Amino acid sequence: MNKVISIEEAFIECEDICRRASSTFYASFSALSHEKRRAVHAVYALCRYLDDIADGDTHPVVEESDHLNQLVDERDKLLKSIHQTSMNNDNREHRIRLMALVDAKERLTRLYEGDETATQGEPIFVAMYEVFKQFPIRLNDLTTIIEGMEDDLFEVRHKTWDEVRSYCYKVASAVGLVLIEIYGCEDAGARIHAIDMGIQLQMVNILRDVSEDYQSGRIYLPIDVLNQYNIDISELGNAEFGSNHRWKSFVQEYIEIVRRHQSSAQHLFEYLDSKSRLQPRLMCEAYDAIFQEIVRRSGDVFSKRPSLSKWRKVRLAAKLSLRRFMARWS
Repeated sequence: MNKVISIEEAFIECEDICRRASSTFYASFSALSHEKRRAVHAVYALCRYLDDIADGDTHPVVEESDHLNQLVDERDKLLKSIHQTSMNNDNREHRIRLMALVDAKERLTRLYEGDETATQGEPIFVAMYEVFKQFPIRLNDLTTIIEGMEDDLFEVRHKTWDEVRSYCYKVASAVGLVLIEIYGCEDAGARIHAIDMGIQLQMVNILRDVSEDYQSGRIYLPIDVLNQYNIDISELGNAEFGSNHRWKSFVQEYIEIVRRHQSSAQHLFEYLDSKSRLQPRLMCEAYDAIFQEIVRRSGDVFSKRPSLSKWRKVRLAAKLSLRRFMARWS
């Protein structure tokens, strides 16, 4: 039987999850009002929960039922028809992860519809139930995030730029769309720029992690485009491939696409007040620093994984402190 947990305890647990995950980004939420800040903590904690399931880092206890098993069977069949990969997903680990994600989607749907029993006394879901009551979050944005996690249960082989953008939309843009509802953006135009912000941030992630993802069997780059540059995916495992002229040519196209999304993303700040724009601006600056490092290296992400230098981290921390102070007095 689940322990009874209060709403306050639930939000404190979500806050702790955020703090442990990233002290810098946790601090960037501090300028928000109490209600908005704890709602963001809950969403962030939910995303961590879902991501850990997809990566196999956690196996939450799920109350199995005939109904849930039927939903998992139907979802698995649909996903296999969509992905059509050679990867064997007929194993217990795959089903455990998929069941946990399907369960999370079903519980969030029930909470959104007002069924408090779907929390099952778990802190993240207790907190999300309160968030649903306080903010006009769209359920579809949350289920889209889960769909992105489901994709990662299968062999990832994106073929086109549109497929890359679609994935980025699911795992990053949808998170931004949830957050701007908490921040209080009522203009529909903000959603367009939030989508582009998510795409450009995730595209930087993808380029930075090419080697790591390749080792995990995931190719997030568009394979059809790689083929146009005569790049075989096996070359992505070569630590010296960053100096290859074919790769450099591909990266130039990649960089231009990221920059186009960046240009649109910058307009999101026009829709946010000083307190709300603090976190997304810090996120953009951190990822832009990584992106500029990749550009400086002419796309070499193989010999050494791009990351923020200690000096860059100090500068970001200083900017955060200054902006937090200014936001609180604005």
